[in-house]
Amino acid sequence: MKPLYQSHRPTTPLQKAFIAAGSALMGFGDPTDGSHIAALGDATANGHMDHLRNQMLKDPVGRRILRERPQISFTHEEWEKLKTLPAGSFGRTYYEQMARNNISWTTRPPVRFVDNEEDAYLLLRYRQCHDFYHVILDLDISVVEELAIKVFEWQQTKLPVALVAGAFGPLRLPPKERSRFFDFYLPWALQCGSSSKPIISVYWEEMWHRPIDDIRKEMGVWLLPQRNKH
Repeated sequence: MKPLYQSHRPTTPLQKAFIAAGSALMGFGDPTDGSHIAALGDATANGHMDHLRNQMLKDPVGRRILRERPQISFTHEEWEKLKTLPAGSFGRTYYEQMARNNISWTTRPPVRFVDNEEDAYLLLRYRQCHDFYHVILDLDISVVEELAIKVFEWQQTKLPVALVAGAFGPLRLPPKERSRFFDFYLPWALQCGSSSKPIISVYWEEMWHRPIDDIRKEMGVWLLPQRNKH
């Protein structure tokens, strides 16, 4: 098979299986390591993108995203401008959370092992927007909160990578954190993820100036009330 897009690496089903298994084992050791989760997502996404595509095709904004294919990218000036936005705006909150956690938007790797060009874009869009989900859900990058986001993503996307991370990641949590996950984070993520608007159909690049609480209300997202009580 010839490469179908710039970053494509054609692989056989057996090769994908080995990539998925190895990435899952490495990701199990650290669910916050995006490189292993990305490789797992690539290797398991083939044949599982219809749910995302159908969500987008049912939504006028989703259809526009499919047509225009935006990608998350900033010049230095554009990035620094986010911190000058009003407090409580989506862009300012996003900038502050990324700075607080020492994360860069440039760290999201390209899609490599998906054997369909449009599916590859869908997976890339999902991956590039992951940090926005942290902001909208007001969750940090601890292991327990990263796993909660994966459960939310599974409810929204039905992608195998989110299911694998959400199902097996809790096994490595310390007992106290595991109890918090199953008692509070898991029920909230399942309910919030299943009832809120599909996040894949949000044109995040047009939301920078908007109050983040207004976006949450429009999406039907509510925050975990027990997050800071235990």
